[in-house]
Formats: sequence, structure tokens, C-alpha cells
Amino acid sequence: MRIRKRVIELTKTFNRALKECPELIYVGNRALRQKTKEVDFKEGLEVAERLKKVLKKYREITRVGRGLAAPQIDESKTVFITYLNDVFSVYINPKIVWQSRKTNCYREGCLSSGTLWADVKRPASIIIRYTDEQDKTQEKKVKGLLARLLQHEYDHLQGIVNLDKALPGSIEFWRDPLKEKLRRC
Repeated sequence: MRIRKRVIELTKTFNRALKECPELIYVGNRALRQKTKEVDFKEGLEVAERLKKVLKKYREITRVGRGLAAPQIDESKTVFITYLNDVFSVYINPKIVWQSRKTNCYREGCLSSGTLWADVKRPASIIIRYTDEQDKTQEKKVKGLLARLLQHEYDHLQGIVNLDKALPGSIEFWRDPLKEKLRRC
């Protein structure tokens, strides 16, 4: 019964987000299925500012959301942002240039998947190259939840959503996304 009550509560919150964040698009919209186009630095920053505004508003309503990619606001641009430890980071024209063979699983939600989430298996660490907010090229090796988040957002730039990578039988309604942990598959 507690799970059902939590699902109903999350659905009400999601419905509020639908009304107050009309910029967000959802699975079924063709824009989420297209590969994005690279941008110049100025355009990348402009898109990033729009993404920050939408993610901030969504987080105020739902208290969830760690990243947002341009296709999720119907922009076919190669830009995404993350929000971790109360800090936004901007990724303009990112490329994953290496990924580990070691993998992990996590029950991933997505702002564009509504109230659904699924177990997704991903490389445990990656190297990503991108342009940051200061127009500097960065190349970082990351692991853990950050590696997962960057891969999730990068997938949006490739026309892929988390449900596409769901392990068989794992798609279900959200329960408590704040308690989910990385684990072995």
C-alpha cells in the first residue's frame, strides 16, 4: 500500500511539472530520436542557459533531476548540463572518447520518461571531451554516478533515451528515486 501511495504522489507531482514546465518534451516526441548538431560556443551557452532555467524549475517542483540535454527541450543541439552538489556544469559538443569494460547497473529515471524508470547497464567509467562554460576544451576521466549521468545525457544527443537501454523486464513506475544506488548487474 505504501508503494501505491508513493506512486500516486509522484504522479501528482509529475502532472504539476507537466503544466509548469511546458518546454520539456517526452518519449514519443520525434525530437528525442534525432542525432544533434554541433554548435558554436556562443550558441552552446545560450542553449545551456535555457536548460538551466528549465531544470531549476523542474527541480523546484519535483526535487529530482540531475541533468538535462538540449533535445529534451526540443533543440537539436549538442549541449547538455548537469546539476550536482548545487552546481551546474555545461557540456558543449561533448564526445565520449573511451569507456571501460567494467559495468554497473542503476535504476535510471529520466525527465523525458515521465514516471517510468528502468535498470540500465552502463560502463563504470568513461573519458569525455567537451567545451566548458569558459570556452576551454576539457578531457576528464570520470567514474561512478557522474560517469552514468554523463552517459545518460550524452545518449540524448544521440537520439537514445534510458528506456531504450532498459534491461528486460525492468521498466516500472518510480518508487523512491532518491534511495537508488549503483550496483553490479
